[in-house]
Amino acid sequence: MSGFKKKKINKGQTLSDKLKKARLENEFSLLELHIKTNIQLKYLQALEDGDYKSLPGDIYARTWIKICADTLGLSSKELLENYLVEKETINKTIVLKNNERKTNKIKHSILKPNALNFFIIALVIVALLGYLSFKIVDIIKQPQVIITEPANNFKTIDNNILIKGDTETGTELSINNEIILLDDEGGFEKRINLSTGLNNLIISAKKKHSRTYSTELIIFRESLEEENN
Repeated sequence: MSGFKKKKINKGQTLSDKLKKARLENEFSLLELHIKTNIQLKYLQALEDGDYKSLPGDIYARTWIKICADTLGLSSKELLENYLVEKETINKTIVLKNNERKTNKIKHSILKPNALNFFIIALVIVALLGYLSFKIVDIIKQPQVIITEPANNFKTIDNNILIKGDTETGTELSINNEIILLDDEGGFEKRINLSTGLNNLIISAKKKHSRTYSTELIIFRESLEEENN
């Protein structure tokens, strides 16, 4: 077949198109091409269909493409380049499809009843853990105490002063280690005797499992002589 003049290949055609066109131009039937090349009919058909996955292997495919090219007067080099490009494209397409199937399988599995139930259970567990964490923090945090009167560093000539304030219900509150009773809303008031000069009042508050809150209230009692001066 070396006496054939090599035909010009149309670059826009696929390998299968070029083989089929050249065969028809040479007025060969597929059976006649089989007889001339000794390539099985099913593999010639696969080459003309571009069905490379039906070929027994890459080495066979390359060899048969060269034989067909020589028989039909085509450039084996250009046909082999076509084959490599098309095969790579097909392989990439197969990989993409496989990845898409895997992705769809994962999505489908997520939406399955068992997976959905597991997801709901996981959400409930996370919500419960979050709630428990919030409650634990709420339990151990220090209770708030607000002294409404008097102001810190208050000065007076009286020998006693009324301490008033608010805290959380259920709190155990003390002033200088003396337990102070709370009303139903957490309010409290206590009259404290004062010494002349600086009076340091330590106010402490604690709930059952909480940390202790502590603050210092300073009251200065002036003597009558100081007031007259």
